[in-house]
Amino acid sequence: MTRTTIRAFRRIPGFRAALLSALTPLAAYAAPVTSPDVDTKKNLPQIKPGRETVTVHGATRAPRLAHKVPLGALGTRSELDTPFSIASVSAARIQKMQAADINDVFRYEPGVQENSNGDSTASGSSFRVRGLNLDWTNGYKINGLAIPYWYIDIPLANIDRLQLVKGASAFMYGFGSPGGVLDYQLKAPVEERQLGVEAGYRSDAVFRQMLDVGGSLDDDHRIATRLSFGSEVGNQYNDSFVRNLSMSFTTRAKITDTLHWNFNSFYMNTLQKGMVNGVAVANDATNVRTISGRAPFGAEDSWKTNDLKRFSTGFDWDISPNWSANIVYGYTHLDERFPSNQLTFTSDNGNYYNQSFQMTRVLTYHQVNASTEGHFRTGFLQHDVNVGVTWLKQIFDADAGAGAFGSREYGNIHTMRPSLTTATNYDPRLYHYIDYLQVAPYWTDTMTWRKWSLMAGARYTDYQENDFLASGSRTAAHRNNPVTPIVSLSYKPQDSINVYFSYVESMQSGGQAGSTNVNYMEVFAPIRSQEYELGVKVQKRRWSGTLALYRLDTGAAYTNAQNYYVQDGLSRYQGVEASGGWQATHDLTFGGSITYLDARYVKAAAGYAGRRLEAVAPFQAAFNADYLIRPVKGLSVNAGFNYVSASWLDAANTFRLPSYIVGNVGGNYVTRIGNHRLTLRASVQNIGNVRYWVSRGNRGLFPGAPRTATLSARFDL
Repeated sequence: MTRTTIRAFRRIPGFRAALLSALTPLAAYAAPVTSPDVDTKKNLPQIKPGRETVTVHGATRAPRLAHKVPLGALGTRSELDTPFSIASVSAARIQKMQAADINDVFRYEPGVQENSNGDSTASGSSFRVRGLNLDWTNGYKINGLAIPYWYIDIPLANIDRLQLVKGASAFMYGFGSPGGVLDYQLKAPVEERQLGVEAGYRSDAVFRQMLDVGGSLDDDHRIATRLSFGSEVGNQYNDSFVRNLSMSFTTRAKITDTLHWNFNSFYMNTLQKGMVNGVAVANDATNVRTISGRAPFGAEDSWKTNDLKRFSTGFDWDISPNWSANIVYGYTHLDERFPSNQLTFTSDNGNYYNQSFQMTRVLTYHQVNASTEGHFRTGFLQHDVNVGVTWLKQIFDADAGAGAFGSREYGNIHTMRPSLTTATNYDPRLYHYIDYLQVAPYWTDTMTWRKWSLMAGARYTDYQENDFLASGSRTAAHRNNPVTPIVSLSYKPQDSINVYFSYVESMQSGGQAGSTNVNYMEVFAPIRSQEYELGVKVQKRRWSGTLALYRLDTGAAYTNAQNYYVQDGLSRYQGVEASGGWQATHDLTFGGSITYLDARYVKAAAGYAGRRLEAVAPFQAAFNADYLIRPVKGLSVNAGFNYVSASWLDAANTFRLPSYIVGNVGGNYVTRIGNHRLTLRASVQNIGNVRYWVSRGNRGLFPGAPRTATLSARFDL
C-alpha cells in the first residue's frame, strides 16, 4: 500500500482507529502473544488467509481481550466480557517464545507457578494455578473434552492455542480443581492451501521437526482440513533420552449452509530413557542444597512409554441468527508403562537412597457434550443463554505391583548416578482400579441492561465413583449429587473497561496418595470448593491491564508426620493478581505481572492448622520486553524474567524452598525467499544458569531446568 493510498484512506471516518486495532499485536497477560511475520519491504504485518496473524513489534492486550473464546458451560464470549481470569496463548506466540512445554508458555502469567520440570523427570511438565495443582483426571482438555494427564507432556507442535481458565473453571467444565483448567486446542482446519515446515535444536542434543499442511479438498471450500506432525528426538542435558512423535488431523465439512460436521484426532507416542519417576525428601532432611538440572537422577536402564490416542466428532448447527447448537463425542485412551527408580534424599548434602520402581496406567475416557446457545430479549433485558448436558465415563486400570520396592541403594547425587531399576524384571499386573461416571446438565443466563450484566447459572452433577483393590473387591463407592451455582455481576463504565464480582462453587474428585506415602494409591472422597473474585479488565489502544482479588476455600490434603496422605480440614487461598502491557513506542512493548498469595491450612490436624500450604510461593513477579530493531528489517529481540519467592516443601513448614530468579532472552528474524516466508529464531532459557527447586508438594522435589539454548528455522510455502 503506497503512502498516497494510506493518506486517502485516512480521510475515511474511523479509519485510523480501525487500522491501529487491526495492526496491534496480541498479548498474553503481561506478555506479547504474537511472533514476527514481516514484509521485508515495509516492516508491516502481512495477513494471509488461513494463516496465523503474526507481527514483529510490541504488543498491547486489547486485541486479546476482545478475542472470543470457548468457555464450556458459559458458551463463547470475549475475554473482556468474561467475569473471570483467562490466559490464552496462540501458536504464533508459542513459536516465538521457543516454548518446549506448558511451563515455558505460561512463564509470565500471574498466579501460575511451575511445579515440575518435564525435561528432568518422566513426570511431565505441570504448574500450579493460584496455589492449586490442576486435576490430573479432569483438569486438562483437548478441544474442551477431558483427557487423562497423568504425568505426560502434550507436544506443542500440534496446538493452535493454549487456554487457561482460572477460578470458575470447574463449573465451566464439570468436576475439576478449582484452581484452573488448561485446554489444548488442536490446529484447526483452514480453507486456503498452506504448507509449513520447521526444524529445530535444543541443547544438549535434541532435534525437532514439524510439518503443518492444510487447505480445502474442494474448490467450493466445503471440506477444510489440517494435518500437523511433530517429532522430537535426542539426548537431554541430564543424560536421558527422549523420542516424542505426535500427529493431529482435523477436518470440518459443510453439509448445508447451517449444518457442519467436524472430526478431530490426535496421536502421541513417547519413549523416555534414563529418567527418574520422582525425587522425595525424607523427614530428617530440612534443607537439601539446590542441584543442577543436569544431574542424572534416573537409572541409566530405566524407560517409560506413553501412548495416547484421542478423537472426537460432532455437529454444529446454526438454528437461526440468534441460536446455535452442537453435539460432540470424544474418546481418549492412554497407556503408560514405566519401569524406573525412585530416589529419596536423606540428608541436606545430597545423600540418598534409591529403589526400583514401576508404574503402569491405562485410562479410557468416553464423553458426550450437547449444548444450545443463543440470545433473546425480555423487555429491557438482553439474555445470553447456554443450556447443555455432559456425560463422562472414565475407566482407570492400575498396576497391582506399582510403587517402590526391593533393596535400597545408597549414594550421593553429587558423586554417583542411581542404578537400581525394574527395567530388567518389569512385570505389570493390571487391575480395575477406579471408574467414574458423571451426568451433568447445566444452564447459564447472562442478563444485560445498559452497562450492567448479571450472570446466573447452575450445574447439577450425578457423580458415581467406584474404587477397587487388586483382588477385585470394592473398597469404596462415592455417590454425590451436588448442585454448584455460579453468580456474577459486571459493570462497564466504558466499552473498554469491565469491573466484575463473581462467586462460584465447584466439585473435584478426591485426592490419591502418592508413591512415597505409606497409603500409596488410597483414594479419597470428592471435595467441594467456593471462590469469590473481584476484578477489573481494561483494554486501551496503547496499554491494557487486569486486576483480580480472590478467595478460594477447598478441602485440605497433605502428608502427615507418619507419612500418610490425608484429606482433612480446610485450605484457604486468598490473593491478588495484576498484569499489564504497554506499547511504549511503535517498536517497543513492555509487560509485567505481580502476584501475592496467602495460602494456609485453616482447619487441619494439630501442628498443621495455620501453616502455609506446601510449595506455594507467596510472591511472584515477571517482566518482559519486545523490541523491533528497525535498521535490520525483520529482526526483533525479546527478554524477560520470573521471580518466585521462598516457599515450604512440607505441610509442617520445616523444609524451606529458596527463592529464585530465572531470565530468558530471544530473537526472531523474518525474511522472504521469493514469495515464501523464512523465520529464524533463537532463544536461551535460564540465561544465568540458576539452580532452583520446583515442587508439586507432598515432599517431592524436581530440579529446575539449567541454561538451555534453542534454535529453529521455519519455512512457509
